[in-house]
Amino acid sequence: MSYGESMTRRITISLPDDVAEYVERSQGTTSGFIADVLRRKMRADGLRARWAEHGYVVTDEDVERARRRLAQQPPITDEQHDRNMEWLRQFGDGDGAAAA
Repeated sequence: MSYGESMTRRITISLPDDVAEYVERSQGTTSGFIADVLRRKMRADGLRARWAEHGYVVTDEDVERARRRLAQQPPITDEQHDRNMEWLRQFGDGDGAAAA
């Protein structure tokens, strides 16, 4: 099986009401939504592991500190976002995933 091809397995999960409501309001299927979130987490964990191989340890505290700094920045335009995603595609799997 090559990358991108996958089999699926049915699992049952329980979510707090507020989280379940958010997922139900999202676009697409609940399974697709959760799979996307988990893939993003898998990519982030992979990035942390690669950085650690080179001596850069990124902690949850580091991530939170960066999120707080970014939250204080003015929002970027859709045009700037598109340019950023185009730049990131050179490092990832074609969908900007390397940045997630």
